[in-house]
Amino acid sequence: MKQKSIIFIALMFCALMFTMPTNAMAKGIFEHQDTVVPENQVVDDVVVVGADATIWGTVKDSVIVFNGNVNLKASAKIKGFVLVIGGNIQQEQGAVVTDEIINLSFDKATQNSLLIGGGLVIGTWLLQLTASIMLIILPVLATLILKQRMQPFIERARLAPGRLLFIGFFSSIILIALSVLLFVTIIGIPIAIIILVLVLLSFIIGMSALSILVGERIQGTFGRSNWFISLTGSILLVSLMNIPLVGVILFFGILLFSIGIMTLWILEKTKRKSSVKL
Repeated sequence: MKQKSIIFIALMFCALMFTMPTNAMAKGIFEHQDTVVPENQVVDDVVVVGADATIWGTVKDSVIVFNGNVNLKASAKIKGFVLVIGGNIQQEQGAVVTDEIINLSFDKATQNSLLIGGGLVIGTWLLQLTASIMLIILPVLATLILKQRMQPFIERARLAPGRLLFIGFFSSIILIALSVLLFVTIIGIPIAIIILVLVLLSFIIGMSALSILVGERIQGTFGRSNWFISLTGSILLVSLMNIPLVGVILFFGILLFSIGIMTLWILEKTKRKSSVKL
């Protein structure tokens, strides 16, 4: 019924603006004229803006009042819903309303709730927008800064994506356990912060490599520079991340993928140093 109410309100506003009124309503929207439906009268709808509505008779559909009050007398019969925004509803005993009664008052509590709710919605949207822009820009910057150094990460991602996810999963468990232990000890907090920063850098590099792999599969990127391919791929990945549930799964998948790349890179570097010493 809420969807029906919203649609009906929109249609009624269109009717107010572009058609002549045929229902019981004030003569002009800005005249603040009260509307009364007599006891023996039957109307389709009652729409009042900036004034009060008193219903004695029968309304076949709905009563909608903006910035005014509704008084339903004992003989009133409303076969639809009653919507009052910015006013009060008085219903005498015997008045019949077959559908919902919706009253949205604009007292201080409601205004504060709307402001807080609106602020949270806008803040969340801005935070999501900022995060999306950063997730697009950072991989491109990493590709431009690292240049040829990015190629080994891309090759690892191209040859063994499943293996990287497997390695990243177990590496992340170890990192989480280690970080928890370090945070428990006050002395270890700086080390835990360093680990978190390294994970963030790993995510950026992994995101860069994966965005290049995705961008290479998009038509029109063949022969382009790596930064353009990374930009194309990162836009597609970030777009998918903004899809509810799918985005969460994709984000954690990229995170595990990135940790796997860095873990494999560190292991290879360690093996090379060990072989050189021998």
